[in-house]
Amino acid sequence: MLKKDVNMLEGPIVKGLLSIALPIMVMNVVQSLFNIIDMTVLKTFDAGDGYAVGAVGTCGTLISLITGLLVGCSSGANVVIAKYIGRGDKRGVERAVGTSVLFAMIGGVVMSVIGVSCAELFLGWMNCPDELIGKAALYFRLYFSGVPILMVYNFCASILRSTGDSKRPMIYLTSGGVLKIIFNVLFVAVFKLSVVGVALATIISWSVSCALGIRALLKNDHPMVRLKLSEIRIYKKELSEILAIGVPAGLQQALYSIANVIITATVNTFGPAATTGISIANNFDGILYQIAVAPSLAVMPYVSQNVGAGNIKRAKQSIVRGMMITVVLGASIGALSAIFSAELSSIMSNDPEVIGYSQQKMIIISSTYFICGINEILGASMRGFGKPIVPAVSTLIFMCAIRFVWVYLIFPLFRNLTFLYLIWPIGWILSILTILAFLLPTVRRLERQISRGAS
Repeated sequence: MLKKDVNMLEGPIVKGLLSIALPIMVMNVVQSLFNIIDMTVLKTFDAGDGYAVGAVGTCGTLISLITGLLVGCSSGANVVIAKYIGRGDKRGVERAVGTSVLFAMIGGVVMSVIGVSCAELFLGWMNCPDELIGKAALYFRLYFSGVPILMVYNFCASILRSTGDSKRPMIYLTSGGVLKIIFNVLFVAVFKLSVVGVALATIISWSVSCALGIRALLKNDHPMVRLKLSEIRIYKKELSEILAIGVPAGLQQALYSIANVIITATVNTFGPAATTGISIANNFDGILYQIAVAPSLAVMPYVSQNVGAGNIKRAKQSIVRGMMITVVLGASIGALSAIFSAELSSIMSNDPEVIGYSQQKMIIISSTYFICGINEILGASMRGFGKPIVPAVSTLIFMCAIRFVWVYLIFPLFRNLTFLYLIWPIGWILSILTILAFLLPTVRRLERQISRGAS
């Protein structure tokens, strides 16, 4: 077994999960930091009308939507390839890898066209203040023009993670992140490009990470997982399997963001200070989210490979160990985020009113994000078992539909933002209970099937 890969079929589970989860955590935190870096550089170096920080910040929730959709869709490739690896099906792996890369290219272009052409429409749905919408739309269009690059990178990273290799994707994204910081300062401080500069710096960083990811797949020394140019085509069987997992997972992540858009649009009605405040809080909460859910991205291929190998006991053990990891990390770091919410918020704003709005959200959400991590572990486990519909429907009901009810029927009776934010932990707990109700019978059914097959 290659040192950069993790043997998910044997050996210590906690060590293996951490070997996969920690690099994913670093990678996703770096990706979340992109928006914070943009806002911090604009605060420090932009000499414009003062609306640049809020303009970039108000795009944050919509950007999280597209990022979540991409990561969710790419999880289909992760699950399918991991399953083939567990079965020892090299030909299936080759076809799935080639299909995944071409699908990422085509899907990225489609999403880019939608984002660029509908920028003002999407921002209007969010009640973006008139003072911010001009620069926000410009940043949004430039950002979405680079989405095909981001989508290909995410699929490359997901393919590498299916083998247990999460270190190289982390290195590639971090390398691009370093360049982003350099170009951010250059474009904003030196060339005075404001929101255009931070968007261009982001696209440059993605291009570097994507190029490194493609190169890794082309030259990969894993015995089964390598990108062959002759296999970059759509294979119907592999595509249907990838979409069967990836589409519900992508929709699940998108529903999270749509639900957040509902909340953000409500907060935006409180004025530009509230808009900027929640934008700042969303960035830090986004980082905490990546920390809390990273173990789920490690549990998913663990479950997939062991289901493919017929070892349901080890798949169950990986779920329990994953939940232990996410509780420890999410609860400890979440507490620190809540305690130091004022200091963190002041990094991107000196306005006491803005900082107060940011704190109001961070204190509630940061301290409870470990509950979200548990929910993600259970959802990833269902996808690993080949049952992606349950977590997607649970998300639709408890992360999206219930927020409509909360925002439009209950919140007007108690028009206080602290009360508004309580819907997050309430939804997570209800979703956990729902997924458990389906996960436990699924595990028992698979155990019986394998027992009958062995006999």
